Amino acid sequence: MNKIKAIFILLLSSPIIANYTHPDVDRLLKSDNTPEGVVFELIENDKKTWEWAAPMVKELRDQLKEKYPNIEIAIVSHGREQFQLLKKRAKKQPQAIATLQDLVQTKNVNLHVCGAHSSWFDIDPSAYINFVDVAASGPAIINDYIDLGYQPIQLYKSNNMK
Repeated sequence: MNKIKAIFILLLSSPIIANYTHPDVDRLLKSDNTPEGVVFELIENDKKTWEWAAPMVKELRDQLKEKYPNIEIAIVSHGREQFQLLKKRAKKQPQAIATLQDLVQTKNVNLHVCGAHSSWFDIDPSAYINFVDVAASGPAIINDYIDLGYQPIQLYKSNNMK
């Protein structure tokens, strides 16, 4: 019985089953105007960004898709967190990487990292995991999405997350 209690407590504290909200997503959900898409932007220094960001994106995407089934979703990572998506570092956050892979490969989400930022550290585009697109510039691709009618939403770690 104690093991079951411990597992239950662990599951409740897991960010994977958290109920994520974001004021900009809430605003879109309350609107009657169907957006073309949403581009989630990340610029973080947290060494485990994807442990909270991947499940957050998944849940926010699901919320948006429930109201707007045809909405397109993209993620642009152009802070230090993008380097967590290198092949050699992917094993450090396996659950997060699996979530991102599922989003890209089965949920039609585009995931981009900034090639310019990579070049500053002499990182070749081929060093990234295979489902990541290395864009020439993170800010430029965000602007491209905005030009297509996507709503930009910057994601951040909530104060109540550990």
